Amino acid sequence: MLLNRSGFPVILLLSVVSVSVFCSKREPKLPEFGRELCAHCSMAIVDKRFHSQLLTEKGRRYYFDSIECSHSFEKSERYSSGSVWFADYENPDRMLSEKAAVLVRSSELRSPMGEGLGAFSSMDRAKNFLNSHKGSVWSRNDEKDY
Repeated sequence: MLLNRSGFPVILLLSVVSVSVFCSKREPKLPEFGRELCAHCSMAIVDKRFHSQLLTEKGRRYYFDSIECSHSFEKSERYSSGSVWFADYENPDRMLSEKAAVLVRSSELRSPMGEGLGAFSSMDRAKNFLNSHKGSVWSRNDEKDY
């Protein structure tokens, strides 16, 4: 049996490292706000309420300053496939999967790219927001070229 200098079996060490690397959950991570740059427009990501990210099938992580930038990136030649996550507008330290998020477009949402898109955790939360703000629930069918 191969042992390292401390007498720890090398095979066991390699197994632990492999499991931690290859079996880790592919979940979103918050960017380093103010330092991380948007993968599409290169602006610094500073507003927690609007950031989004893409996790590729190969494990690469792309950060965006807005939902609009993530959608534009998805249309680009650089995108292959993966999962998209949006910051919950009401709880920006929480990320919502693209499938679970309800997107709202409102002129009262001051998103970094100016399209006024925000993600909410449910249709009820989105409607609650829209009860006191102008706007509408937005779907990919409403998408324009950004």
